[in-house]
Amino acid sequence: MLPDHRSTYAGAILASLMAALALVALGLWARHLDLGAGVVPVLDAGGRSYWLVGVGLALVLGALFQMLDRGAVYVVETAIGRGVRRGPIAEYPTAWIVPLISSLTATMLLAIYHSTAALISASVGIFVALSAGTIARYRLFDDDVLVHDQARGFYTIIIHIVAFFALSMVYINKLSSRFSAPVVFIIATLFLLQVTEGEPVSLARRLIYALAGGVMLGELTWILGYWDATGWTGGATLLVFFYLSAGLIVAQVRLGVKLRDILEYGCVSLLAFAIVMYSLFR
Repeated sequence: MLPDHRSTYAGAILASLMAALALVALGLWARHLDLGAGVVPVLDAGGRSYWLVGVGLALVLGALFQMLDRGAVYVVETAIGRGVRRGPIAEYPTAWIVPLISSLTATMLLAIYHSTAALISASVGIFVALSAGTIARYRLFDDDVLVHDQARGFYTIIIHIVAFFALSMVYINKLSSRFSAPVVFIIATLFLLQVTEGEPVSLARRLIYALAGGVMLGELTWILGYWDATGWTGGATLLVFFYLSAGLIVAQVRLGVKLRDILEYGCVSLLAFAIVMYSLFR
């Protein structure tokens, strides 16, 4: 008998609401401290207490969503229906990734933007990202192909949106590559690992592909360090290459990369990159 989905949904929504309320308090504190861009989090003496609390909140939320995760049970019970003899993914806890990075991203965003609109947007955004993302990730292991594909689409969109803000927040600080490149590498690797969540392949194989994409994004961040562009433009540029990596990795994990996949993701990425360049130089 499959588990009751409603309890999973309720837990995801309640935990996401707690995260949103915590961010409201964090945003008001950031406004009081009058923090800004151009500092290394935690190493910044003026806002160290804020950064420590923000990191602590992210760790707590990551642990909370991991404890609420019931995917392991769900994977085992739907394995036969999905045509999988064993469920290797269920053995590895990965439910913490999106909540942790989303919380850290919101912490960085609120340290730079202190307006009421930014505070409300960040709080509502993290509520939607965490609740919808958790539910979509849970349904990635559904034995109904239509439900699985819909969940894959929603989860991929959420990951790309959060990745855009995360990469932009890193780039907007214009920090030395020794700080920004490793952070982008970690974010990209973890998110590229998530885009293949629910696929019936080993974690080791997924991790190898994710590491390859993460290295590319980290190297690109080092190159962009010499580019005089706004944080949002730099974030959009990094997102273009993240999209390219994610698309090819998913294609490789499923059926293997074909010429059609290279043309599809390559052309879309090229068009997106051209639009970003046009917006910068027009």
